[in-house]
Amino acid sequence: MGDFRDSEPTRALMRPLPRNEASILSPLRYPGAKRRLYGYIAETIRLNGLSPRLFVEPFAGGASISLQLLNDGLVEGVALGDKDPLIASFWKVALFDHKWLIESFANMSVTLDQWEKLRKDPGRTVRDRALACLFLNRTSFSGIIAPGAGPIGGRRQQSAYKIDCRFAIETISHRIRQVASLRDRIEFVHLASWERTLEKARALGYKQDEVAYYFDPPFYNKAERLYTHYFGIADHQRLHDALVDLRSSWILSYDPSPEIIGMYSDNGRRRNVELLYSIRRTNGLAEAQELIVTNLKRLPARTRLWRTSSEWMNR
Repeated sequence: MGDFRDSEPTRALMRPLPRNEASILSPLRYPGAKRRLYGYIAETIRLNGLSPRLFVEPFAGGASISLQLLNDGLVEGVALGDKDPLIASFWKVALFDHKWLIESFANMSVTLDQWEKLRKDPGRTVRDRALACLFLNRTSFSGIIAPGAGPIGGRRQQSAYKIDCRFAIETISHRIRQVASLRDRIEFVHLASWERTLEKARALGYKQDEVAYYFDPPFYNKAERLYTHYFGIADHQRLHDALVDLRSSWILSYDPSPEIIGMYSDNGRRRNVELLYSIRRTNGLAEAQELIVTNLKRLPARTRLWRTSSEWMNR
């Protein structure tokens, strides 16, 4: 397939990509969160001379990439979609009804009974679902709100980490206010499949070269454990087929399973990007890889997305 990296001295490959100091941190903890991928995607946009009027993220999840690009002025507007009613409701309320969300969140009782109650019935209104999403996300193991997930600390609460250890009201409230400050540049938040989100984005009437897409679909491996709405092989193939025909700029991130690599081997520009996840093993943080596919011509030379502990200490 050839090497599509921007030319840069080899030693630069070892330097971590820059991270913006004015971070817009998502209020949600999300499996496989892409926060550390931001520098790579931002640099890709710069290298290709893009200035999207609309940046569309049809698998919103934690929405870290879109919101940081918007905050940094690399895109003019953002459109978010997600098939999960809890996730879509959260973003609608966090962006457009944030004062209610902050007050309601601060007054919640953080107990196993509350966790069990919201797991069984997150509510029917957008507000109810938004609040349930935030509560469950901050009290469930690794932020997973899929049916098989358990509470932090387990149902017996015998772990050193209890159910409320990630329920930092001041920090989360601050992050919600940061998100809400961007609301005037959010075109829409859509509760829908990725296909419907693309249709809604196209209906806005932008030209093809004014729109860029970022796709972060469910992982191929272990998806049923991580997501309420996960993909089967036919779903992965349907997304692939749609991207082949998509004429606007797009970037896709995946877990690098052999099946997905094979599916995209003849389409786009394929790269493995080293990524450090916030998934812990007994020996600390686990090193993982991310598969990047795009129809853009230029990709960054640097693929290292993190600093070691000693590098952070010596900044």
